[in-house]
Amino acid sequence: MTTIKDVAKRAGVSVAAVSRAFNNYPDINAQTKAHILRVAEELRFYPRASARNLVTHQSKMIGVIYPAPDGVGLRHPFIGHLLNVFKDTIGDLGYDMMLLSDRTEPFDGWGIIDRIKHRGIDGVLLIGTPEEAVDELITLGIPMVGLDYVATNPLMGSVTSENRRAVQEVVHVLYTNGYRKFGFLHGPMDISVAMERLQGFYKGLRELDIPVRREWIAGGLFTLKAGQQAMSDVLATKEWPEVIIASADICAIGAMQVLHSKGISIPDEMSLVGFDDIEAASYVYPPLTTIAQNKEQIGQMAAEILFTLMHSDARKDVPIHYVVPTKLVVRETTRKLQLP
Repeated sequence: MTTIKDVAKRAGVSVAAVSRAFNNYPDINAQTKAHILRVAEELRFYPRASARNLVTHQSKMIGVIYPAPDGVGLRHPFIGHLLNVFKDTIGDLGYDMMLLSDRTEPFDGWGIIDRIKHRGIDGVLLIGTPEEAVDELITLGIPMVGLDYVATNPLMGSVTSENRRAVQEVVHVLYTNGYRKFGFLHGPMDISVAMERLQGFYKGLRELDIPVRREWIAGGLFTLKAGQQAMSDVLATKEWPEVIIASADICAIGAMQVLHSKGISIPDEMSLVGFDDIEAASYVYPPLTTIAQNKEQIGQMAAEILFTLMHSDARKDVPIHYVVPTKLVVRETTRKLQLP
């Protein structure tokens, strides 16, 4: 492991000079400082961000990795809400939160993992993070927790909703209330939660011996535009489903816009069910029936699990995984439902 002495030796300066360069002291020559920092980068030496960190070996900083493949990023209402709850909870536990950019160009080749090591980040929150980043964090021994990302290593924790069972059960509720023709708007198939919700849809239909109509299954990203396009694709078929289940509220709202534009009555001609229960779900017209995720509990549990991982000396043999129950919130985009 590279030390400050290695940097000093390679740069041809004293350890004190390296320390002054890292701490941005004014009494070091700008040219010497630049030389030291170049050498440190070549050696991939990652000094702690402050003298306090060098003593305590804690930065009191949590890094958040969120690649945002849908391009919406923090503008997504569900993600924004979750991060706000996580920030408040981890703040109460004495930590700050740092959002890490997934853009590498401004960092002279330093990727996210390099920057995590450079800042001495104590733990990481993962949201839809690529497997290779997870593998490297595990190698570094950095505790981490995933939101809607199932933990695969004892260094990890994860928190998810009952994605598969939630959709499976809503299919049964709709069937009990007279629906027979089901469509589904799915999310990105490389994201586990999107796949689980689609699997729940298939399982619910299979249990009720209802044939899958693949022409009524469409989707893409968790975005308004994707919901609009998916709904348009379903409407292009010769026959229409009676009810559409969308794997995210934002997609369901996009579908509603298309139905409104074509004069199709909701729920008389077509019903809709979303997933998430974002704030906008109760504001749209008609208000959206949806599967509500407990955003408060998910965010709090993620922070508490990460705190536990960072402060536990005991070796775990299995990852920590917590599943948060969902709830069907009945509003006006479905015909009046009788719940079991």
